Amino acid sequence: MSASDALVRSVALVRTQSDAEDAAAEAERRLLALLDEISTLDLEVETLASELAAFSARYERELSAAFACLERRERLVRRLQALQDELARLDAELRTPKASGRKSRKPARSPRAVREAAEEESEGERPWTPGATLDDDVPEPLSPPPDLASEAQTLKRLYRRLARLLHPDLARTEEERQRLHQLMVQVNLAFEKGDRTALELFLVRVDRGELLDTAVSVDERLTHLEKRIAALAPVRRSLLADLGRLRESSTFRLHAEWTGLQELGRDYFQETLTELAEDAERTMRDALARMGRLDRAARELTALKQSLTEAKPEGAVRTFDPILESPLVRKGAERLERQRASSEARTLAQTLEEAVEQAPWEATLVLMAFFVERAGRPPDALANREGWAERYAAMAAAWPEAPSFEELLTRLPPPLELGLRSQGGKVRFGLQLKSVGLLAGVPIALERHTVATLAQRVLAHLGPREQCKGCGADVFLVHLLRTRGLDELNGLVCPACGHVGRSYFLFNWSEGQEALLPFALKVGLVDEVVVKLAGKGIAFQLLPVSREALRVGALKQLFTDLYLKPYGIAAEHADLVVKEGARALKDEARVNAPVLTLGIRKADRGSLASELAEGERELVALLRSRIERRFRPG
Repeated sequence: MSASDALVRSVALVRTQSDAEDAAAEAERRLLALLDEISTLDLEVETLASELAAFSARYERELSAAFACLERRERLVRRLQALQDELARLDAELRTPKASGRKSRKPARSPRAVREAAEEESEGERPWTPGATLDDDVPEPLSPPPDLASEAQTLKRLYRRLARLLHPDLARTEEERQRLHQLMVQVNLAFEKGDRTALELFLVRVDRGELLDTAVSVDERLTHLEKRIAALAPVRRSLLADLGRLRESSTFRLHAEWTGLQELGRDYFQETLTELAEDAERTMRDALARMGRLDRAARELTALKQSLTEAKPEGAVRTFDPILESPLVRKGAERLERQRASSEARTLAQTLEEAVEQAPWEATLVLMAFFVERAGRPPDALANREGWAERYAAMAAAWPEAPSFEELLTRLPPPLELGLRSQGGKVRFGLQLKSVGLLAGVPIALERHTVATLAQRVLAHLGPREQCKGCGADVFLVHLLRTRGLDELNGLVCPACGHVGRSYFLFNWSEGQEALLPFALKVGLVDEVVVKLAGKGIAFQLLPVSREALRVGALKQLFTDLYLKPYGIAAEHADLVVKEGARALKDEARVNAPVLTLGIRKADRGSLASELAEGERELVALLRSRIERRFRPG
């Protein structure tokens, strides 16, 4: 090789070495720039995430209840809208003539009906936890930014690991001690210069067992730097993605709105609360108005069906009844048999007992819905929403933590729904148990003392509200049968003083408030005493307070006032005798036995009215005759 060729080759080698060093230096600069950018992004993500998390926590703390209230009311409106749509569809179905040869088929369910039914079914699957509420789901928290160790921490970690591996004290010979000493000198120099690349390469060599040469070539350094840059690139992309996600989130937009209003001296949270309260109030007004329209529409649909039935030619048969086929109109309860109670009904009975203790307002609403359906025709007091609200408010006054009736409508206990049912040939709208099978659970629950006590309060509030003419108190009058046996006279009495506010006869008391009398007797709202006249039982019903204070003289006066005087029998209660067994009772004696014997005074019969002189059997026959005559025209 000539001298000139050697010179050229030497210059090329120098340039190649120089280019490699320049490339390594450029890689070092790119790595440092990337680390700086990652540190900046990391801090920015951490700061923004922390600010948004704090804002989100405050947002949740101050506004979540208002949002949950609005959502519940909107859900109520959606439910009512679905029922309105269904009534409109049924009205159209009834008005559309059907071909006589048309086969019965179930009408197709609209998407809205399917969706609403699915929502109700999913809510029905939720177990009843008395007092629990349906709050909105809590928003998912922001994910934390990646955990990036600082450069200084990384250098310390590398140095400590190398020191543990290369410390001269680990040597077994003097030669090995000198070699480890030289290696630690190189490690210390790299650590002092902050040369992470050299420390990492040293560690790679130690792991491979390559400890003979501590020199790091330019190519090795460059290769390692490129690997580090490549490894950090996904971290940078991840941080940029996190930052972008944070800035595109709804929380960021709300935070920006809050910041803007704060700069203007306005209270973002208070203004939002005001807006939500106004929206919730408008939504509830809409819901209450819809409830009124639904009640009217259900009555109109019943009238339409009855008119079509009356106008139908004799012998004509409609192929199917769209009301009974409707997925949103359930069948009402015609009768209940306790022995057939399902497992769901028995679960309701158990949970109802728990609710009496934990959330009596929820148990009250369940009992009210049960009594309304068992009455066949709702009692007049519960014929509309206003009556429900008034009765509920009167009972809930004893529970300061109880929600208002309107609020409870938006968070009904799982067994209840606002729905439609077909009962007794009529379509009714209102609060009801979700399935007819659940009704059997309430009589089981009434066997428990706590449930029976609450049911007594509920039944005591189902009468008309009036100012008592006896004591002047503003009360809900309680229904009872003043007498039954020979005659049946209904009465509405004051629960405070026992004054009879109203008396009336009914040809049929199988519906309405009067149909609930067996429950009133069962739970102890009403008590009764029975007297036997010539073997015929005659009952007098009283409120428990009046029954406990009842004396024999007052019992005879009841018979006189309700049977003798109204039917023209001139007699006084002194002409009567009340016996307990064979022993005659004095007028001032307390009536303790549930069944007594009533007779006519035997002595000096010439002083008795002619109707009494003939004896007890004749008196019973006479009373029956005159009672029957009352219902004859003319």
